[in-house]
Amino acid sequence: MKPSDDIFLLIKSLSVKEKLFFRKKYMLLIEDSDNNYLKLFDEISKQTATGNAYDESKIKEGTYTGKFIKNLPFHKNYLYNSILNSLSFFHKDTNDIYSIRNILTQAEILFGKNLLDQSLKLLHKANKIAAEKEFFSSRFELSNSERLIKKYLCSVEDYTVLAKELFDKQYNAIELNKNLVDFYIINEDVGIFLRSFGSGRLRDENVQLKFKKIFENPLLENIENAKSFITKYIFYNLWLQYYLTMEMFEDAYKCAGLAVELCENNLVKLKDKLDNYIFSLNNLINCEIRVRKFKDAENTVIKMENVLTKHSGFITEANKVFIFYSASVMRLSMYMESFDELKLKNTETEIRKNISVYEDKITVYQRIILYFFLSVSNFIRGEYENCIYWNGKIFNIGRTDHSEDYQCYAKIIHLISYYELGYIDSLEYALKSAYHFISMKKKVYRYENIIQKYLRKSFRIKTDNEMTEMFREMKDELNALLKDPLEKNAFDAFNIIYWLDSKIKKIPVIEILKSAK
Repeated sequence: MKPSDDIFLLIKSLSVKEKLFFRKKYMLLIEDSDNNYLKLFDEISKQTATGNAYDESKIKEGTYTGKFIKNLPFHKNYLYNSILNSLSFFHKDTNDIYSIRNILTQAEILFGKNLLDQSLKLLHKANKIAAEKEFFSSRFELSNSERLIKKYLCSVEDYTVLAKELFDKQYNAIELNKNLVDFYIINEDVGIFLRSFGSGRLRDENVQLKFKKIFENPLLENIENAKSFITKYIFYNLWLQYYLTMEMFEDAYKCAGLAVELCENNLVKLKDKLDNYIFSLNNLINCEIRVRKFKDAENTVIKMENVLTKHSGFITEANKVFIFYSASVMRLSMYMESFDELKLKNTETEIRKNISVYEDKITVYQRIILYFFLSVSNFIRGEYENCIYWNGKIFNIGRTDHSEDYQCYAKIIHLISYYELGYIDSLEYALKSAYHFISMKKKVYRYENIIQKYLRKSFRIKTDNEMTEMFREMKDELNALLKDPLEKNAFDAFNIIYWLDSKIKKIPVIEILKSAK
């Protein structure tokens, strides 16, 4: 990424308050009698409001004094660093970890001026925050700074006792940090493992055995092995993921509830970092849908959205983006599971209204999932043009190892949409594209193999009767997979049998779903 893109994206990310602070207060610290930096800042701000790319030609059309434009690369870099310094100053007291870093810097400055008592007061203030919020690394650093000051203030006898106490605090911080890192390692092992399988479904016995092996770690035997709030949070969510993957949904639901309860009993620790609470609510909604507690799921979605106002002073842009993504996917999921056609349509209308604000900020992995759920929502309602639209957005991302299964099923839905709409010219290309994508998957399972076989066969179909017979054969083969505990996972993301039934019985998919309710 070019430096110009960096400053464009940085200014684009600024909130209204952050921009005002920079323009009205921080600019006073910059020597710029001709306001060249303010003009540059305002011009780039204007570009961020009207486009998605930096245009240097428009910058050069502006009125700047001296050799400002000639030295534009230097001045952009200076402005970029000035904005970062302004953000540091603006946020120094908005987040506890920022406050601790700021206090530590102030304490070190006072120490350098030999104002030891004042420095020590600040360190005690920071230590109280660090202990309350379980900032173990900060506690280690603060204890070290306190020990250096006490060396100058205490007698030999007193310092001998105090030094031992402070060293014990540092050892304790190290042990708690080690416990945290050990849980992080398990958490990442599970995350990477599941991410390697597209939709997170394990459809191979050997793979499942490897997955189970991760959970034989002694740390996961008992919640007491988790020594802090965050490790307890990880403990519950690891087992939640295990139970979801193994389709033990009632157990997953219990773990999700425990994780939310843990967060709600420790909101003081989450005040400045609400991600864990928001993710816990997301997981609980998923489990409530799995155990068909749809009313509870709706209420939990509302609770998650209310975090935006209830904790407005501590919400980050990343929190806002995730809540939009999660609420969108979860509502689509619950209304598809409960076959509520009206609510599905209303949810999509609401998503379309707001998606432009968040779309570019959602991760690629999550964007594919959101587009896929929107595609399936339209698919079951027979809105095939909209399926093509949302699938097109998936394909425009380009081939990626993110959510590979969802990309595969999107190809199949895309093909069926062309078939339903009678787009003969596009159908052959869609067939080849779907067939090619399935063939190129890292591993093709029986579910995809059956679909692939009938895709190939469909090229030779001549009459409607032959097509109906092919649908029957395909349905029979796929139904046989439902007896396989590994292969049936494929139906979780996209169950093509409902569509096959609709073609055989010649009624809409949504009617098939309602009758199966």
